[in-house]
Amino acid sequence: MKFVIATGGTGGHLFPALRVANELKRRGNDILFFGSFTRGREQIQKSGFIFEEIGAKGFVAVSFKGKVISVICMIKAVFKSFRSLRKFKPDAVLGFGGYGAFPVVLSAYFLRYPALIHEQNVVPGRANAILAKLVKRIAISFQKSSQYFNPKKTILTGCPCHLPKNDAKKAVILNEFQLKEGRHTVLVFGGSQGSQRINEVFIETARNLKEKLDFQVIHISGQQDYQKLLDQYNLLGIPFALFEFLDKMEDAYHISDLVISRAGAVTVSEIAGFQLPAIFVPYPYAHGHQKENASVLCDKGAAELIEDKDLSASRLSETILTMLDNQDAGRTLRGVCFPDAVERLVKEALCLAQ
Repeated sequence: MKFVIATGGTGGHLFPALRVANELKRRGNDILFFGSFTRGREQIQKSGFIFEEIGAKGFVAVSFKGKVISVICMIKAVFKSFRSLRKFKPDAVLGFGGYGAFPVVLSAYFLRYPALIHEQNVVPGRANAILAKLVKRIAISFQKSSQYFNPKKTILTGCPCHLPKNDAKKAVILNEFQLKEGRHTVLVFGGSQGSQRINEVFIETARNLKEKLDFQVIHISGQQDYQKLLDQYNLLGIPFALFEFLDKMEDAYHISDLVISRAGAVTVSEIAGFQLPAIFVPYPYAHGHQKENASVLCDKGAAELIEDKDLSASRLSETILTMLDNQDAGRTLRGVCFPDAVERLVKEALCLAQ
């Protein structure tokens, strides 16, 4: 069978889409990616998939001119999607959210190709909120999302993400990261591109904690802050592993005792899967989506939330000490992450295409 996978290029949309695409491909199906991928092109190419850019732009511009340009680009993207879908003739279209997926799934509706959307966040984005009325199936990552969709066509699949490996050995991974056993390991990151705000506050926090806590750090900085943080960690004198970007996130989770991060849907699912306590600093410009994602774990007592505007070294230091002292924080997370999320989504896709 043939499937079109429609998605944007940010990690939160692209990574779940790639995991489903890989499994569909493994089962002998043909896959074509449609969307607006920006930074995601490299990941798609690396995975061996063909993709087609449709040129859609998000409606985020403040100026009237910017909004007009976005509307024009979206109309063009719909027509391009329409033509490309008619040429490829998929058995089903799978939308993974974002403005890059919207014109593709909308065109599938007009062409009568069966479509499914996957909503990663607790609260649906604008694109999926509209498309939910048109598609045949809606897959959700968190039970809390069910209130926003028609229950007759909604299914809880979970969010495809990194999962614990049964054969992973902590001592081996610590050695690979050049870290030590017997210390608290704190994992810090701000999403696929890093977060300058989290980077700056955490390095100051590390200075505050150096004399109070025996700890080490895995820090994924993003490209922009890497060199500056490297210099600061070398002066700080604590064990650290610093990366611009890390492919093997599952290894970092496996050896960590606490996570400090933004609250994207994939991140929340992964933290739940690894049953780790977390401190979330939701991205303030995500229309409240990340705050709602964080609430899934905060409501279970497994995470603390600090608003970006309230983030400070003193507040973060205090919260780190509290969370590390709570040994049960990550053990209440069963039922949040679904290890078989990919299989669930693939099953829905195959049923849709028949």
